[in-house]
Amino acid sequence: MQWSEEMLVERPVPIVHRAIADEHQLMQWSAWPAATGFTCAVDGDGTSLGSAIVFQNRDGVVQGRQTLTSVEPDRVEYRLRNRGPGGRDIVAEVDFVLAEHEEGTLVRLDFRAEVPLPPGPRQIVEAVMRRRIRALHVQDLEQLRTHVEARSSHP
Repeated sequence: MQWSEEMLVERPVPIVHRAIADEHQLMQWSAWPAATGFTCAVDGDGTSLGSAIVFQNRDGVVQGRQTLTSVEPDRVEYRLRNRGPGGRDIVAEVDFVLAEHEEGTLVRLDFRAEVPLPPGPRQIVEAVMRRRIRALHVQDLEQLRTHVEARSSHP
């Protein structure tokens, strides 16, 4: 299962890049904590490869990790391992690709995941995930834009 979403952010690439590649900033704009009810904490310094955002449910049980795996001037990559249906781990990739645009930065979010279920149940789970997760990715990009544009307008 895979898709891409794009959003124009009216700020230069380095400012947008910093908001994505710094996990502390990412947690300021991410839609996921509110949508899932999970608490999130950064494991590591939040900017070095291998740092991760750890998701815990209300009982403090770890539900997943989003690990920073690559940082390039025009790209930031995260790999996720989350508890999915039936307690099975779902491995996903979320890449942010940044391109200069005459009005700022074009941000593309690329998502890829494999649901570890047999064909029938996998299609059902993927259909639900497509609706819910893709909508959250769009919300993430909107909140990234709001965060970066508001934040960088104040010195």
